[in-house]
Parts: sequence; structure tokens; C-alpha cells
Amino acid sequence: MQPTLNTIPFEVLQQIAIKTVDNDHSGPPNCIYALLLTCRSLNDSLSFDTNPLFYAYVFDVQFDTAALRRRYPPGRLTPTHRAHELRRRWTLLKEIRSVTILSADVDLGIQMWGTAATNMAGTYTYQEKLSHAWLAYMLITESDGPNWRQLEWARIIEWIRLFMFYDIDKVSLQAQMTGSLPPTDEFRSVGMWLWWLSLRYEDIVRESLPAHSAVNRMLRPFAFASWRYSFFYAPWSASRLPDTDSVINHVPGHTVDGPMFVDPIPRDRTITLPSYLGSPLQISPPHICHAAIQLFFTRMQRYPLGQMKCQPKDIQMLREARREFGELHPYTPQHSTINYPTLVDSRDYDDDILRMVSCRDPTVVRTLSPGEPKYKYVPGTFVGEWEGRFVNYGMMAMQDIGAGHPEPLHALEAEPLSQDPQAWGIREFHHPSTLRGSLKRQYLRFLREEYGPNPATTSTSTSLSSQRQQQQAVPWSPPSHRRPPVHKRSRDVFNGFFPFGLKRDHVVGGVEVTEPGSNNVPVFYVEVKKWIDGRCWIGRDDMGPILMDEEAMDIDGVVVDEDEDEVEDEATLDERLDIILEGEAIGRKRAFPYDVSSLMELGSVIYGTIRKWDGLVHLHALPEDAIVAGTPSWLYRGYLTSNRNWIGRTRDTWTTDFSREGYEGVFVMTKREE
Repeated sequence: MQPTLNTIPFEVLQQIAIKTVDNDHSGPPNCIYALLLTCRSLNDSLSFDTNPLFYAYVFDVQFDTAALRRRYPPGRLTPTHRAHELRRRWTLLKEIRSVTILSADVDLGIQMWGTAATNMAGTYTYQEKLSHAWLAYMLITESDGPNWRQLEWARIIEWIRLFMFYDIDKVSLQAQMTGSLPPTDEFRSVGMWLWWLSLRYEDIVRESLPAHSAVNRMLRPFAFASWRYSFFYAPWSASRLPDTDSVINHVPGHTVDGPMFVDPIPRDRTITLPSYLGSPLQISPPHICHAAIQLFFTRMQRYPLGQMKCQPKDIQMLREARREFGELHPYTPQHSTINYPTLVDSRDYDDDILRMVSCRDPTVVRTLSPGEPKYKYVPGTFVGEWEGRFVNYGMMAMQDIGAGHPEPLHALEAEPLSQDPQAWGIREFHHPSTLRGSLKRQYLRFLREEYGPNPATTSTSTSLSSQRQQQQAVPWSPPSHRRPPVHKRSRDVFNGFFPFGLKRDHVVGGVEVTEPGSNNVPVFYVEVKKWIDGRCWIGRDDMGPILMDEEAMDIDGVVVDEDEDEVEDEATLDERLDIILEGEAIGRKRAFPYDVSSLMELGSVIYGTIRKWDGLVHLHALPEDAIVAGTPSWLYRGYLTSNRNWIGRTRDTWTTDFSREGYEGVFVMTKREE
């Protein structure tokens, strides 16, 4: 009997088909189509309708799945859902490749994308561009290597260049004609992020001077027009979220009238991706200014500060991460205080994606389905030494715009930018309620045995007085000229969300915090030092360091224990400060020459808290002269984004109406390697 394909076991044929797909590292699985044409029985066995499990295997071979399993519940990752996602992805990737190839012809490119001169819309529709941008964004943020190979097949770098030329440059030129600020939308926000995520240092160094100037012109308004473009997932003036007391109607694209006014009301930012892993996905779009700030700073820092024409001796020595997928961290120059994005480690983007999924509506308490992850702040993240650059536009420009300048873009571009190098050493303290059960008892027993009465439970203000590390008290209260607190929880939004009259004293193992109205009874906050092998070091006993397991923390970052029987009153949870950050200015090392002055010289202090709902870092910085003379201070508000870049906005404290923008700048900081 002559052997045929029908005599080969089905499992063997399926493995052969999967291996043929695996051999083709990029591109659609066209080899399966050829295999299905060999005989009817094989076609029936491996067709999409009859065998979704096989196409789920193909999905696992061609695309990354580790990030999907970390970020989404198991119900989204069934074989049927993965099979349909495989079909959807290749449909869109082939469309992206087709658009890129056709746009290589200038006339066809203009016809598809439209032109700025005539304000003509192209045949490439907004919904098509939006679906392509979202697919590329999700694939990059889930990429551990294979995803990026498929995007390279689709010519995504060329597509991003087309987006820059036909969209960002188009609205930038139109804005230059009128003097108004360029508009933004969901597609432009996602596209700007694709521009940032695909960036490499060698691209910056090779950029010509005309191209460098043109790119800066495109990025400057998105990075610095803080009153026009949203930066926060919820108003920075809200200390605790969700805020279910705010009764509002969601108005997409809502803006507040007036040149320098912002909307202080929490609003729903939810958009819905029609299909993602078999069902719609509710998510908030990424902020365009987050990507624009990082893109702007990479160009500002392509040379060391004060050495504007210093280039690498050998450009070939720069590692090209697009070519080497084994490279987990792309090249970042030694003088740069901004980390470049990676395409081969999806863990860098977990916090960003979970924040976009979890923090889309600050007015609703979300109920999580089983297995659904949520954004959480990891204790100890900010412990260490940070350095970066702070950039401000001219004071006269801010005054002109606030006075209603008819051409705000031209006013913003009229004055040069000023740079301020800063470096901070930051410590982190957590409320005792973030320790639970046996871990809490272990730590308190350690404090009792070594240092006397436990500061977290004592009813007197003399706890640990004999062991107290005497330090000069930091002036936590705001200047006397400031308006009364406007927040319903008596938190001063211009004082790092610390209440009026709050005092703190350093003690062994943490800090004692005494709030006004507490009958002078201090609350002990545990100092969290750093992570050791995935566990958080909170102290030391005779057996060695006391460590908290990351797995022992619930979705809000607090430690849980099965034997825990304490239930805190909601009012207490509502009023307390969960996390305290404090620090002082430290010496600059690698990033800046010592002859470059800084507003925050040695002796300057910083303090504040973290909004656990979305990880907003809210700090009050006092220059050295402000501590003594009471001169104005600054607010730093920002997020730790992908690739461990701490980006944010600075704001003066002269303008005490938080619904109105003050004198603002931007900053990017990174943590020094330990």
C-alpha cells in the first residue's frame, strides 16, 4: 500500500505545520495555506473553523504571550480568542505594509494621507489609521522580540515616518500659519507614542541640523503647553481617588475656555478598542505630552550639557537594538538622564498598560473580575538617587499667554528655554496599615525588643525619644500668605498634600508623623529601603534583614495575611497619608559639569506623597534659600513611566488657584545605578 498523508497521524501533521510557521520568523503564516491545499482531509483537520486550537498554537509561535498572561485574565486567552486575534493582527499588519509601500510614491502618499497646504483629507481614513496605530502600540508594549519582528515585516518604521511627515508636521505647519497650538486627538496621541517607542540613540546622533530643528518645532508645543494638553489621568489637585462624589457627564475632548485654565473635575477618559483578544477592551489613550517630553529631552541630551558638539568617536560602537534582539537594554549614552525604550522586554511597559486599563475613570470604583490585574505601586520604587534636567520656557511668554496672546504658539517659541540640572536622594516611608498580620507583628516585636515602646501603638508622644535621631525639622507648613485649604480632606495641594501643621521626627526605622488634631499622638511610618531579590527590605533583626514578599501584597500594594482580622474604618483610610517621600539635593555625578548652577543646590529639600490610584508623584521642593527666607518654592508632579523614566511638570507656588496654570516647566529624571 502506497503511503499517503492520510496515513500520517494528525498530531504529527499538526506539529509539521507548526514547525513550518516557526521556520518563517516574520510574515504571515502563508506556508499553512500551501499545506492545506495538499489534500481534503488535511484541509478539514487544520481549517480555521474546525481547529482553532491549532491557530492558537500558531499565535503563540508568531507573537509574544508573556505580557498577555501578566496583564489580562485567563478568560481573554482562550484558544478561540487567540485564533481570532491571529487573524485580526495579520489583516491589519498586511494593511500597514500595503499603506507603507503605496506611500513610497509621493503622489499616492499625498492622495492617501492628505496635504497641509490644501487641508485636503486623504483616502486613508481616520478609523483605519487609528486601528493600525493601536495595533502597533499594543504589539510594541507586549514585545519580547517576536512582536517586533512582525512589525518590521509590516515596515512600521516607515509607517511612523509617514505619520510624522503627513500628520504631526501637517498640523505643526498649520499651527505656524495661525499662531495657534496644534490640535490633538486619539490617533495623534498613539502615533506620538509609536514615534517614541521606536526611537534609538543612533537615530538622534545621525539627525541632520535641519531635521533636528524641524523635529523640535513639532515637539515643543506638545511638551510645554501644559494648559492645552492633558498630562494627568485625573486632576493633580485630587489627593485620593476614585472620587465618587463628583457628579459629571463625560464629554470627549472636553477643554476649559480661557488661555491658562485647566479642568479641576475628574472625568472619564475611557475609549473602547472594538476587538482585542476576542472581546472589546476598555482603555484610556496614552498622553501625547508624555511621549513628546521624552522625545524632546532625547534631542536636548544628544550631547553632554556644555559640550554641544561632542559626538561619539565611532558611531559603529553604538549598539543597534533593532538588529540584536538579545539586547535587553538599548544603548543610552553616559551623559543622558533619560532611558531609551526597549523592544525586547515587555515588563518595562506593564505599569503603563495596567494604568491605562485601571485608571481610565477616576469617578468609579471598579470591581475586578477573577484574575484581572490592576495597577499597583510597588513599595521602594523611589528609594535611591535620582538626577535629571528641568526645563522652563521664558517668564515673559507665560505672562503673554496668560494675558490672552492671540498667537500662543508664537509666544511659546519667542523665548529660549532654560535648563536646570538637579539631583535628589529620596527616601520612602509607609503607613503602618500597609503591614499586615504576621509581618506586622514581626516588625513591631523587633522594634520593641531593640528600641523600647512601639511607636505605632503608643498613646504618648514620647515614644522612641531616647533613640530619636535629632535632625533639623523641615518646615512642612506652607507660607502664611497662602489661601485656606480647598480640598475636602484638608490636604494642602501646594504642600505635597500634607496637612497644615504636620510635623515629623526621624526615629530608628522610620519617621514619626504628627498631624494636627491628633492630640499630639504621632503615627510611626516604616522606612522602606530597597528591593532585595524581589523582596522589600524594611529592617533588620538578629537573623538578618526583614523582608516583605512582593507576592504578599494585594492590588493596592499593602501586605495581606490570611490570619488578618483587622478591618480599618473607611474614614481612617480616607484621611491618612499612605506613602511619604522625602529627600534632599545631592551632588551631581555623571550628567552635568559642576560649573553648571542649579536652582536646587545642596541643602534644598523635597517632600510629598504618591497617589496610589495612578502612581502620581506629588512633591513640594524648597530651594535652600526658601527654607531660610520663605521665598517661593516649586511643585513637582509626574509619573514613573516605561523604561523607568520619571517625567513630570514643575509649577510655581505663587498661583494658588489650582484650576489655573501657573509658571510651569517639564523634567525627566532617572535613577542612578546602584
